[in-house]
Amino acid sequence: MDPVIEPAETLANDKTVQVQPRPRASTWLWRPWYAKLWWVAIAAYWAGKVGSFYSSALDDFYTSALAGFLNIAFFPPLALMVLGLGFAREWFESSDWEFVEPTHEQMFPKRSVGGMRDPASDPLDPRSGLHWQHFHRHR
Repeated sequence: MDPVIEPAETLANDKTVQVQPRPRASTWLWRPWYAKLWWVAIAAYWAGKVGSFYSSALDDFYTSALAGFLNIAFFPPLALMVLGLGFAREWFESSDWEFVEPTHEQMFPKRSVGGMRDPASDPLDPRSGLHWQHFHRHR
């Protein structure tokens, strides 16, 4: 299957914009030598685990503490997550998404007593007049 390539767009002044092809997951999940090595090791490890049902020597290994750690290292979703980080980074960079820093008000919304929206009835809001003054005098 060919990579997805967006058609070239023509601007009003007849300049052609070339769009970069989208990154492919297989480039990151299978193509590097370390990815192939990891996937082959995963297949061999879990094939050995199946063999441990029939062999007591393998069963001794697969019930050891080392095998517990190897269960994590050779867990297929872990390989997908680790190898997919490069793909996700490249995919994000090739898209037209941009990270927008949230404003201070979005990160730290103004707190009020009981979620009151009316500033006149909120003793924590200086716009509430006498309520605010009374609240701060008796603190």
